[in-house]
Amino acid sequence: MIVWTIQPYEVYEEILGKGEFACDPRLSANLSEGDEFRRSYQWMIQQMTEKIGQAEKVGSYPVWAWYRRDYQRKRPDFRERRDYPDEVCIELDIPDEKALLSDFDAWHFVLNDLYYSSATNDAEWERQAEWFSSLSEKEQEQVKEESWQRIFDITPRFGDWEQNGRTVQACFWKIEKAQVRKVWRLKEGDRAYEIDRL
Repeated sequence: MIVWTIQPYEVYEEILGKGEFACDPRLSANLSEGDEFRRSYQWMIQQMTEKIGQAEKVGSYPVWAWYRRDYQRKRPDFRERRDYPDEVCIELDIPDEKALLSDFDAWHFVLNDLYYSSATNDAEWERQAEWFSSLSEKEQEQVKEESWQRIFDITPRFGDWEQNGRTVQACFWKIEKAQVRKVWRLKEGDRAYEIDRL
């Protein structure tokens, strides 16, 4: 599958030098901000282990990429949001069985530790919220985590209540040099340009 990941330029240099890149949680901006994201990442790591297999290295964290944006399979415009002063957008061809896809918007239920209701209208939402509130704390935790499995449904659906699969993210354990198809670089103050292909 073709995916795109946005990384600091140093990641591209590491791929060139070492032949691969794996996430170092000590250098991750999201993980250095405290336990807020760490719990959600641990849940995703568990899902990846169950659904695509264990990482080669114990303690590995996911590499994140875009699979689909605005219902379209195209490279994201990484000029929309600058994460690093010198960054790259890397197009990868990852084997399907080595990546776990999930709905980006739904992922926020995991990030915010919320129950992900399957409601498709206001009345159903109210009924499910009332039912969920009636559960014990232990039951709520179990039901909430079970509801998170719905993030892996990336079937495109449109509408106020059933919007799904608009933006899809991919998680995998590492980037291998052989998987790199194209690379674009964007330095602060410059225009984005494609780097020579490997």
